[in-house]
Amino acid sequence: MKKMRLTVYGANTVREAVLSGNLKKGGTVFVSEKKLKSGTMDKNLTALLKEKNIGIVAKNDGAFMNEYGKEALIKGIAAGVEYIEKDYEDLFEKADRNGGMPLYLILDEITDPQNLGSIIRTASGAGVSGIIMPKSNSVFITPSVAYVSQGALFYVDTVRVVNISRTIADLKKRGIWVAGLAGDAEDTIYDMDFNVPLAVAVGSEGKGLRRLTAENCDKILSIPMEAGVNSLNASISFAVAAYEILRQRKYGGVKNKGKKIA
Repeated sequence: MKKMRLTVYGANTVREAVLSGNLKKGGTVFVSEKKLKSGTMDKNLTALLKEKNIGIVAKNDGAFMNEYGKEALIKGIAAGVEYIEKDYEDLFEKADRNGGMPLYLILDEITDPQNLGSIIRTASGAGVSGIIMPKSNSVFITPSVAYVSQGALFYVDTVRVVNISRTIADLKKRGIWVAGLAGDAEDTIYDMDFNVPLAVAVGSEGKGLRRLTAENCDKILSIPMEAGVNSLNASISFAVAAYEILRQRKYGGVKNKGKKIA
């Protein structure tokens, strides 16, 4: 488990930092003077901060931008919080405590903060048990990722590993099926029964899954595409797959042949 200091900005992200307990009593939220004087600060957020005994401090726009950046200044509100990067083993301890059917997400060299933030937001909504990504050639948690996730990063555990292929082998030893997403796969996400302990592997924005990653997956699945573009970006692909998995697990039924993922 590794603690890191993270700047978050935007009303929704700051709110979730408070509600999740990552921004605690005695902490401070910084607001641009312009936002405070204009009266445009979220009144519900102001009430929440007062309720939690979290201070509100105004900064002039120059000082605010120098400390938190241009994007944060546009939103007019920021805070420093403690973010905890979990250890790999933590994912399985949490799944054991929570029970139910685990769903893990493997990100194979995602480098775009916008995509990562969107993926984390979807992962939170779809009930993902944890996100696994490589330590190298991959974006990790940044202020931009936190903002795009709209605070969802506080509710989904993320871990980094040295080698994705070895991690897939370890997941399989633990009885977890691993399905990769690729546009040219013969079987689609609508052909499979996802009522098994599962990890979904999503490749990078331009290259997709690396060869070794794909070879180590139990199955490679595609998302059907009609005429036009021949693929979706990483965050949208994961969203489509995640909600098909959620649909099957919560509401039952496989639309097509009902093949087992094995």
